[in-house]
Amino acid sequence: MTHYADLSPYAYPAGSVPEGVEAVTIGWLEPGQEFPRGAAPEEFVRSLALLCRDDPQMMMRGWHRCGLPHPGGEDPYPVVIHVGQDRVSLGDAEVRVVGRDGRWLVAPNLVHHYITAHSYLPPEEFIEAVMARRTAAPRA
Repeated sequence: MTHYADLSPYAYPAGSVPEGVEAVTIGWLEPGQEFPRGAAPEEFVRSLALLCRDDPQMMMRGWHRCGLPHPGGEDPYPVVIHVGQDRVSLGDAEVRVVGRDGRWLVAPNLVHHYITAHSYLPPEEFIEAVMARRTAAPRA
């Protein structure tokens, strides 16, 4: 995966965002790049897990690895979370939500792992949009 700074313009893949809609990146992390850290609200983490399970967008074949360092050298592949009774593999789709200003906030679904395993703290507007469950309409 490629690193994009939070709130930078989203442009991958071409044509995946409707014309006239502004989309920005959230949580496109890579080793060697600094990122904001902190404790995310538990309600947000639960809401994000539900979005990862219930509304994956731009699904791709295979899974991206988490390239960030893991304790003891563990490299979970694919990264799997448990949402209720379901196992959800991460690294193959995006989470797309709409900020209060109408912008699409687009994150790889690995963002859940980045938050829970690496203390990544996404921008407040992403947290708010996820908790409000304002999902972006999938491409028609």
